[in-house]
Amino acid sequence: MSTLPPEGQGEQPTGGEPTSIPPTGAPGEPPTAPPAPPANPAESASPQYEAPQPPPAPQYAPPQPQYQAPPAAGQAPPPGGYQQPGPAYQQPVADPLNNVTLNYWLSVFFTWIPALIFFLIEKDKGDAKAYAFHRDNLNFSLIRTGIYAIAIICAWIPYLNFIVVPLAWIAQIVFFVFHIIAAAKAPEAYRRNEQPPFIFNIAFVK
Repeated sequence: MSTLPPEGQGEQPTGGEPTSIPPTGAPGEPPTAPPAPPANPAESASPQYEAPQPPPAPQYAPPQPQYQAPPAAGQAPPPGGYQQPGPAYQQPVADPLNNVTLNYWLSVFFTWIPALIFFLIEKDKGDAKAYAFHRDNLNFSLIRTGIYAIAIICAWIPYLNFIVVPLAWIAQIVFFVFHIIAAAKAPEAYRRNEQPPFIFNIAFVK
């Protein structure tokens, strides 16, 4: 007996149109669509250019200070290690010679006022040489002040004003010149550890 194909299979439909072949695959699975062709063949052929990315910035971490414990008693500190904190600023010490020079020249014109001020300031500093210079300058200034006071008092006394007052003014001029000479020689005498350069003096203050 000859087997005939089932009805509807193996026959061409009328009109010359081929029948569509069902897609292969497992039954119950959706058919897989073919890949879509590229819109521009030139784009698919040429490699795509990407802008270069800047290198990442290096991450810098500041060094952390390392604390070192202070050395024990009797142990020398390591080089560059812990040091005992101390005063970083030292107050400059005034030169006694500057005070001596300033005192002498101010006393030439203002007599006992600057001499007494410098004497009171310098007497407690413990510098024996500077003290001697300020002391003798005060004594000489007191002599000049005393002569001036005598001239003022005698000016109001009859008969004495004609004798004492002219002599007192002459003495004032002479001691004024002596004071200038002492002020000019005082810095050099102080450097050479010499006595205060007064030609004449009376020790009112010791």
